[in-house]
Amino acid sequence: MSPTSNGPTTPVPTPAPPCGPLPAPDHRHRWTITGAVVGVAAAVLIGWWTLRNESARITATTVSYQVLDNASVAVTFDVTRPPGQPVTCTVQAIDGHFTVVGTADIVIPPQGERTVHQQLTVRTTNRAVTGVVQDCVRT
Repeated sequence: MSPTSNGPTTPVPTPAPPCGPLPAPDHRHRWTITGAVVGVAAAVLIGWWTLRNESARITATTVSYQVLDNASVAVTFDVTRPPGQPVTCTVQAIDGHFTVVGTADIVIPPQGERTVHQQLTVRTTNRAVTGVVQDCVRT
């Protein structure tokens, strides 16, 4: 043996050929593009659905209330609804124990602005400490 030799050498085994045909190189790219198209379409659909529902949404915001006496409370509120949509709102008077002591409904006609300002006096069975809009629904 020569001084530079480290001993007998063994041949490196060659890997076995793969079983079956290899997929075409663009096969993975096709799935990537398909996934991207589906993802973009889903994002557009979700955005459209959100905007559509937002424009059809009915919201009511209590602006103020005033306890007039032991038998009534005046509630001022704003209602936003789809244009041309009649809405019925339920307004409640509540006492210091969080008990509903009066309820009244008001129908807001379809004409007018998208957001309307309303005031309603609710008759009560006991003295109320607050008045709130419970909900507003399509009529």
